[in-house]
Amino acid sequence: MDYDLNYQEDTGDVDVSAIKNKIGDEVPETGKYECTTCNEEIECTKGDKFPGCDNCGDDYLTWDPVEAS
Repeated sequence: MDYDLNYQEDTGDVDVSAIKNKIGDEVPETGKYECTTCNEEIECTKGDKFPGCDNCGDDYLTWDPVEAS
């Protein structure tokens, strides 16, 4: 049996706008950010949009700040 590891049942009670630093959000500060799924680190520039992760490809990840420039 195949399983979709990214499947998340829609419970209807999650406020997606309250989740910070998700794919497509504006980067608040220039610096290094870490993928919350695989710990890959990337450099981001303030005002750009957070990308997907080239390492793990998780569509539901967020980015945690590691250090600000």
